[in-house]
Amino acid sequence: MDDEGGRRRTSGETRRRYLKWGRIGVTIAAVGYLASRVDPGDVVAAFRMLSWSAALFAVSVVMFGLFCGMVRWRFLLRAYGAIDIPSWPRIAHLYFVGHFYNTYAPGGVGGDVIRGVAGRKAFGELDLASATSGVAVVFIERVVGVSALLVLAAGAYLIRPIPGMEGVGLWAGLGLAAAAASLIGIAVAPRLAPHLPERLAKPLRALPRLYSIGPFLVAVFLSLVIHSVNIIAGHAIMHSLEPSVTFAQSAVLMPLIGASAFFPLTVGGAGVREAAFAALYGTVGVPEATAYAGSLSFWATQLISAAIGGIINLFVPLSGNPRD
Repeated sequence: MDDEGGRRRTSGETRRRYLKWGRIGVTIAAVGYLASRVDPGDVVAAFRMLSWSAALFAVSVVMFGLFCGMVRWRFLLRAYGAIDIPSWPRIAHLYFVGHFYNTYAPGGVGGDVIRGVAGRKAFGELDLASATSGVAVVFIERVVGVSALLVLAAGAYLIRPIPGMEGVGLWAGLGLAAAAASLIGIAVAPRLAPHLPERLAKPLRALPRLYSIGPFLVAVFLSLVIHSVNIIAGHAIMHSLEPSVTFAQSAVLMPLIGASAFFPLTVGGAGVREAAFAALYGTVGVPEATAYAGSLSFWATQLISAAIGGIINLFVPLSGNPRD
């Protein structure tokens, strides 16, 4: 049995290593291909159109979004019955460091794992599933965030369609349905498990039970705020680069671009995000070089905010936080 377990661990480590280098390779290839499509001089010229005020405003609102994320995490812990919610300093420490690993590490989930493991003790001895409840809450946070992204993308399109994107209407409706199903599903999953076949019931039983609907709904609302903040930041950058871009257009396009961050085969969505900016903002007349400049500028706001977590972790390691 020990030999078999050792072989499984070795095999798993090998797969993770291949996946890591595969992501890096795909990222380099995607960025190289996009770079070949435009003159670098045109991208540099587009960058010069970005005002310092727009850049600072974008970074500021992204930081506000991080604060909303911290509040959302606390509300979800409360909604799922945590009995020892971490202090605000601990929440901020874990969230910033987690944001650093999500942004700079391949895969985009390393920070979620850190927060999930660190959050397990918030559930104490509440139930038999308390050992995994912290990780499950961070997973639920992701689902809530993606659902809010779908709601914004679909809602903005249905309210103010963009010419040339008529075929998105069906997908917008499906996105709203998927968001509703996801939110309802994670809220009632453990209660549904006893009534489902074992193959379907097993993963549902792993989710913690929702104890309070109020904090859960607040977390959903905060997810909408967080993605709205990203729309505002992205629009501030794109409007500075191309003044013809309206907020109504960005309200439709930025949530769709935000979905590119979840593409699993590149580091931090690099390459995919730039392609999404060029393709989507191209529908409203933004030149490709300008769209690339906007994408890289928006990515810079994420890198700057995430770098704060890296600096914090250098001075206050996760295991050494005195206010744990």
